[in-house]
Amino acid sequence: MLKWIIGILILVGGGVWLVSGRGGLPGEAVADQGREHRDHGKLDEFKYNSNPPASGPHDADWIRPGVYGEAQDKYKLIHSLEHGYVVVHYNCAKALSAQPSTLSVSAHEDNEVATDSGTIKTDCALGQQLADFAKKMELKKLIVQPNPTIDKPIIMVAWDRILKMDTFDEKLAEKFVKAFRNKGPEATME
Repeated sequence: MLKWIIGILILVGGGVWLVSGRGGLPGEAVADQGREHRDHGKLDEFKYNSNPPASGPHDADWIRPGVYGEAQDKYKLIHSLEHGYVVVHYNCAKALSAQPSTLSVSAHEDNEVATDSGTIKTDCALGQQLADFAKKMELKKLIVQPNPTIDKPIIMVAWDRILKMDTFDEKLAEKFVKAFRNKGPEATME
């Protein structure tokens, strides 16, 4: 009888642990800020509780899946999150400052006149690495974009969930996508 009671307690405790969000889900929970559609002009007045936002008032339009070379409209990205998208933000400047970098310097000489000017070339391989990851994940409800406003090299966002990474961990990123893709509050068939 005692074994049965202990077994039931373990099952109930494990269920509570999983339901409460501590069941090994990647990232951190972010308090829900609603899902109201607002006119674009009024969105700047709202104070979001995370950067990038994981919920809150947003535009009536959304960004489609893809790998983008420029930062997309954050208010449309929030709408994508509402549809169950996962958005991968990356910041090449943070990636370069987080790792020892190898810089190549190209000096320019015109008419054999020496100059002290040069250009520093830094190539952010992180963007390509994340693009390759997105293709591997079939790009379904997945957006990859640069974002110079984030404080880490990589931040993955789903509705009410955020995962920050200093370096790309493909297994963790895949776990995040599998856990939260298509889990937004507004189910869509995209």
